[in-house]
Amino acid sequence: MSLLYLAASLLVAACAVQQKAPAASGKSVAEAYVRAWNKHDFAALDTILTSDALHEDIAQNVRAKGIAAIKDFMRRDIASEPDLHWQITNTVEDGRFVAFEWTWASTYTGPDATGKTVTNKKISGRGASFVEIENGRIKRFTDYYDLGSYFR
Repeated sequence: MSLLYLAASLLVAACAVQQKAPAASGKSVAEAYVRAWNKHDFAALDTILTSDALHEDIAQNVRAKGIAAIKDFMRRDIASEPDLHWQITNTVEDGRFVAFEWTWASTYTGPDATGKTVTNKKISGRGASFVEIENGRIKRFTDYYDLGSYFR
């Protein structure tokens, strides 16, 4: 009886080892991306994005493809908005797609939507993003917002 018990125990243990941890939800991956921006955590992007990920910021006419290009885009934004605060306010998730509304606030130095240079201007606004998740990572991330409204 004890040999049968031992064999059954080993079989249960082997099955438990082979079970994979549940994949992160698309919503939690999108939230991790926003947190990385808020914390200026460039290293986190290596585990959040696919190697060929695409981040499109329609308002800024940015199309960053690949982790290095997305990090460059992030660096440029943070350089002009070091205290940025990006907050998700509402999320819809459907399979591998996530859409969410958000608010953005920062102190901005650089050209405004008309090209005029501003210094330490408090800006804020709302927007929405559409995210495609592939194997627990962001494959495509697209932002939609009215950049001019941030400077009014």
